[in-house]
Amino acid sequence: MGRPIKKTFFGNLNIGGAAGEGVASVAAVTGLSGMTDSGAFTILAADITAPQITGGTKPVLTFSTSSATTGTVAVVSPGSGYLSAPTVTVRGALAGGSGTATPVATLTTDRANALAFNSYLTTGSSAVSNGDIIKQEASRRYLVRNSQGTGQCILVTTSTLAAGQMNLVATDWNGSTYYVRKLTARKAVLVASTATASGFLLANGVATGWTLNAATGTIVTISDTI
Repeated sequence: MGRPIKKTFFGNLNIGGAAGEGVASVAAVTGLSGMTDSGAFTILAADITAPQITGGTKPVLTFSTSSATTGTVAVVSPGSGYLSAPTVTVRGALAGGSGTATPVATLTTDRANALAFNSYLTTGSSAVSNGDIIKQEASRRYLVRNSQGTGQCILVTTSTLAAGQMNLVATDWNGSTYYVRKLTARKAVLVASTATASGFLLANGVATGWTLNAATGTIVTISDTI
């Protein structure tokens, strides 16, 4: 099948585990009013959006006032399972005031970058996004884990998946997209999907270099988990 892809590209979403990222920090809070109470007040779990990975946990965050209108958020526990930062709502009522604020949360960066894919397990009920490649068994066959379980999937070049299938999407530097028909450590064989106004840079069946970084020349970027 050619040289297999490196295990570093398999990633560690640890679906069902769950890994993903946690919250590293939350920006300063402004725009509240009338707060008079001091101390560290726990932000309600209901005011933090849920992680995207099944099995993940919400962070534990506390809010402390700096003035009647401002304050800071401390991370007591980072949580897990986030692919994008949660929305955190801070309520002035926690400290005797009023109003709400949504300071920006920043995630940790512990998770390695890896191939992103969609898969439909033979034991699953639907196609799902996000998961882990456990093993590359051939250039088109993979052992994968997603939120519905673990199983073998064959790489296909369609957007609609049947049971036992998966897909990978590549993009050229024009922004046109392709499905990956075959993947080795150095080369991806592509099938055209959607063209931009500039058109496709690569013809169907062409084997070209690939990366998880920005596409350059004829080297395409394959969708990744970061």
